[in-house]
Amino acid sequence: MVPTYQAQFVKPLVDQLIAILQRDQQAALNIVNATRPSNRALVPFTAFYKEASAVQNWPAAVVAAPKTVFDPNADMALRSETVQLICSLAIIGTDPEWLAEDAMDYVHAVDIVLTSAPMSDFYLQLPIALSTAPSGTTTGLSATSHIKDLRIVSHDLGELTRRGGTLTRSAQIEFVVQMDEQ
Repeated sequence: MVPTYQAQFVKPLVDQLIAILQRDQQAALNIVNATRPSNRALVPFTAFYKEASAVQNWPAAVVAAPKTVFDPNADMALRSETVQLICSLAIIGTDPEWLAEDAMDYVHAVDIVLTSAPMSDFYLQLPIALSTAPSGTTTGLSATSHIKDLRIVSHDLGELTRRGGTLTRSAQIEFVVQMDEQ
């Protein structure tokens, strides 16, 4: 069987996003931390996941792609698609006011990473620390893929919840990636 399209769909895109977040998070945190008290600097995410699960290491980032919508009016030679993505940020603390500040600033830092990464980075092999990438590198998107746009759709600071003696928050950034695949 010869597939009509050579599309890779969402899997390598999610890996690239996680690798870019891992690579660029410290630079973004440096920008955000410049406006915070020195004793309240945010630390890099210690864990990255593709699916929400019981978080053991805090703070953590979850990059999920719950839905891909294909354009039925696109050229028949292309798979034109809009991938809806969510990056959830699991953070923990003891002071609700500082946890709100932390949520706002982590969202800001991830927004910086997502909107600053050159589209060419999605085609590179990048180092990645993720259990589902045992080689330690991504494959990058193939030459048959073309990212047209990455756009932030919303920020959601999440609800404050109590977990034992600590407080948690799961802030989220929703964004879309529009792409064509042959």
